[in-house]
Amino acid sequence: MRKNHRGQRPESDEPLSAGRVEYLEQARARVRARRLRRTALIVAVLTAVVLFTTGLVGSSVALVKDCVDTTRIALMPGPGWPQQTGVMEPTQVLPMTGGFVELGGDSCVVYSRTGTRLNSIQSGYGRPALAAGKTRFVLYNRSGNELRVESRTQNLYTKKLENKIFLCAMSDNGTLAVVTDDVSSMAELLVYSPTMEQQLRWNMTSNDGTPLRMAFSPDSRRLAAAAVTAGGGQMQTNLYVVTLAQGDPVNVGSQGGVPQWVGWLSGTTLLAVYDSRAILYNAAGGERARYEFGGGTLRDVSVDSAGNVALLLASGQVCQLVTLDKELNVQYSGNVTTSNKVVRRGELVYLLTDSTVESLTSAGEYQWSQSLTARPQALLADAKQTLVFCGNTVQQVTAPETSQAS
Repeated sequence: MRKNHRGQRPESDEPLSAGRVEYLEQARARVRARRLRRTALIVAVLTAVVLFTTGLVGSSVALVKDCVDTTRIALMPGPGWPQQTGVMEPTQVLPMTGGFVELGGDSCVVYSRTGTRLNSIQSGYGRPALAAGKTRFVLYNRSGNELRVESRTQNLYTKKLENKIFLCAMSDNGTLAVVTDDVSSMAELLVYSPTMEQQLRWNMTSNDGTPLRMAFSPDSRRLAAAAVTAGGGQMQTNLYVVTLAQGDPVNVGSQGGVPQWVGWLSGTTLLAVYDSRAILYNAAGGERARYEFGGGTLRDVSVDSAGNVALLLASGQVCQLVTLDKELNVQYSGNVTTSNKVVRRGELVYLLTDSTVESLTSAGEYQWSQSLTARPQALLADAKQTLVFCGNTVQQVTAPETSQAS
């Protein structure tokens, strides 16, 4: 005989406490994360199988590692910001896919955008420097002949060259350009494939110059090199474009002065920023546009992924901000707070002073300012977050209205 007990609910109908609800949500989140990681692993394995069966293993193993890293980093929960990186005085901070690489002294660290440490290197190099692409970077010794090619999580290659290294550049697909000293010429330019096979060698004469700035094209198939040479008591810069498949350098322009920044604004245009002017070149040769600084001293330059430019000029104690579009048309020019660095991202511009971060629009309109306990030395900004580097600490800054809304 079955008895009905009216007024009594099954145990499952009892109301859940707030703690129980939070526990169940966290459990569901862990299950979802496990499913995503399992799916990513299956995709990576299937990709490797396809590459193996099609005979592309040798040239694609590093690509598979990069894909696995990207997926793992994207799915990896992080502790957030602020974080102490251990790099006391950062000299270079470069963005990478899903994170950044930071160098200070002989210490180099890689972090994800969620605050997870991915890689840490104590190189022991006397004068270390970095160059980064999307998924790998090169750490090289300017007082020696050794370099290390690193993914975001591990060492890929360590190589010792015959001569002292001057400069390196890394493309988005992992192609590496290296400039070294050379006993028989002014300098030697070497280009290595993503698997560290030599693709190109160029012995540069005194007429060619020594590259001080290099940048790969967006498709990684061409290299721009701004090489400096002396003539008549003056410094002259020759800007070359080298198509890697052909190897023949093309001089797209020569200019007096020393190059401070060189980069591609598109697949067909190059920007070179010198001591007193910025010049836009056609990649096939010839000048397209220029902007003269008008007596101001270049303190810093920033170019975003769309080719928008911000120049920080100084005249005595006065600082001037100039924003330009990708055709070097002036968007804004005016005096700003005395600043040390400028960062451009789309329609926003960030200024780093001795104790604050200031945000303006590209039209010069003031947005907000945030005081810091230490001098800001670098800033990275994307659509999701803005990170400021102060000593050994990385912290996130937000607009005041965003902070209040959250």
